[in-house]
Amino acid sequence: MSESVPGKSHTELVIESFVDRMEELHPNLDREEFRDAVDRCVRDAIDAAGGGEESDGEEESDDEDQ
Repeated sequence: MSESVPGKSHTELVIESFVDRMEELHPNLDREEFRDAVDRCVRDAIDAAGGGEESDGEEESDDEDQ
């Protein structure tokens, strides 16, 4: 995802994109409740992996160096 939205991190944009897609598949989905649940799961996974979210405008480039 190469779009940049001021005030939103890459992780937030990915979560929003995922929630949008799920809402297309499940129109009766409670969007806010689902987004909050996904956000909690993603943040828990990031914390468990020991990584923090990248700074705005800064992307991880581990794969690009190889």
